[in-house]
Amino acid sequence: MTRLMWLFALMLAAVAVSACGGKEIEKAQPREVLTVLRGDKSEILDPHATNSGGDANLIQQMYEGLVRPSEKPPVVWEPCLAVSWDVDKDFKIYTFKLRKDVKFHDGAELDAAAVKRSFDRGRNLDDPAAPPKLPYAEEYFADIDSIETPDTLTVIFKLKDTNPKFVANTGLFAAGIVSPKAIKHMEGIKLAAERQGWLTSHPAGTGPYTIAKEGDYKDSSTITMTAFDGYWEGKPAIPRVVFTLAEDAKSRREQVIAGKVELIDSPAPADWKDLEDNADVFLYSWKAENLCYLGMNTDPAKGFATADVRVRQAIAMAIDRAPMVALYDGTAVAHHVLLPPVTMGFPDGYMPSTDKGPRNERLNKARDLLKQAGAASLTLKLLFPAVARPYLGKPPQVADMIRQQLAEIGITVELEKQPMAQLGDNITNGTAPLVLIGWMGETGEPDDFWRPLLSGGGGRPGNSNVPRFYRPDVAESIDVALKERDPKRRRAMYENLEKTVHEEHRPMVPLLSAMQAVAWRSDVEGLFVDSTGTYRLAKARYKGQ
Repeated sequence: MTRLMWLFALMLAAVAVSACGGKEIEKAQPREVLTVLRGDKSEILDPHATNSGGDANLIQQMYEGLVRPSEKPPVVWEPCLAVSWDVDKDFKIYTFKLRKDVKFHDGAELDAAAVKRSFDRGRNLDDPAAPPKLPYAEEYFADIDSIETPDTLTVIFKLKDTNPKFVANTGLFAAGIVSPKAIKHMEGIKLAAERQGWLTSHPAGTGPYTIAKEGDYKDSSTITMTAFDGYWEGKPAIPRVVFTLAEDAKSRREQVIAGKVELIDSPAPADWKDLEDNADVFLYSWKAENLCYLGMNTDPAKGFATADVRVRQAIAMAIDRAPMVALYDGTAVAHHVLLPPVTMGFPDGYMPSTDKGPRNERLNKARDLLKQAGAASLTLKLLFPAVARPYLGKPPQVADMIRQQLAEIGITVELEKQPMAQLGDNITNGTAPLVLIGWMGETGEPDDFWRPLLSGGGGRPGNSNVPRFYRPDVAESIDVALKERDPKRRRAMYENLEKTVHEEHRPMVPLLSAMQAVAWRSDVEGLFVDSTGTYRLAKARYKGQ
């Protein structure tokens, strides 16, 4: 027998042993990558610099706050980087005790000074390390009077006034703690936009995953995260997570069913049943705390016709929500007020007067109002997001429905889709009369909607206030409702706010509230969606791994 024949015989024998159930020649390697196919993309991964839900989902895999939401609803705030906290009787002094032996991705250690430095950056645009904008600063952190650090593991927040929900504020993704080493580096970067860009590709949080090397953030469409060896809860079992953009919902469904990806977000409502019926896929859906709405610019200084309340009322009268809701295949409900149905303070049974009565009658009233306002023939620009949002699954279709409906009362609408980063800037700057957008609650609190969407700070609207609406009396009512401790009185205050704002001012047209869903392969264990609607990957693993 030649050497070649001998080797061939050995190979045949090995195949025969394997085929008969014998010992495998080579043990299969553990699966090392989890692929997430998303309908949204992430453009800013600086926790202090964005208010986009698409950014927030990824930020929360890399950054952590002092507290974090419970796994199951309702939202309960649990220890995270803080192990405990105390609150004084006036809800003005909050004392947090920090967790020991926690490290940031860049090797820095978590201590009280690091927490203070991160909060100082996240609430002060004049900070030498600050990004170009701080969307959450005014609404959530402007009431911080001082931050004291009496020892290395104690942080004391002293507030200017009573705030019963400040613990929840410290659990927002925008309160994610950034490494002091990274902040020091950003102090040396002259331009604020470049600081934001640097942190996007060099994350420095304490979370289970991070961007480990140059190139892992190729662009907003493909982002690779690596498990953090030094994570305080233990290194995640899956070494890498790849987030990829796929705007087409059908493609996302097909790929998760085929096993080409492990997780998809925002599956199309029409696909939910197919996903539920597939034994290889697990679909998790929930009644989300969200709102899709049309914001109308109320700022007289901008010179838009929507500054006239009669024009805003006319627009509200022309809106027909039924065809919009139909796009969601039974997973959305028509919405007429600011707060979602699952939120405390939702005024059950109330509907603004602009929304009542047969549509033909409302259209006639709308035309009359436009004539009274001297705006019988208008052309208005409407901005909307370029990619689907959890509360807005089909932005172009809904925007076009609004265009057609307003045409019935003589308003010509020009549609313009924009990336979320650009749209966010234009919202803050009030550059358009109409914006189709939405909002997601993050703490289970009604104040999470009222304060950012229809209030502000310093006597002006906040960054996320689409209508640029600010009235001192409304702002004061929002403040009073937040501080009220009696649940019944507090609920009544929020219900009264709905009626006052929609009847007298009409700065927005709430359209619908949508259920949300996430689907993943059944062989992935430990992955869950928390009580605020964020999927968590730290404990994910493949079966048998």
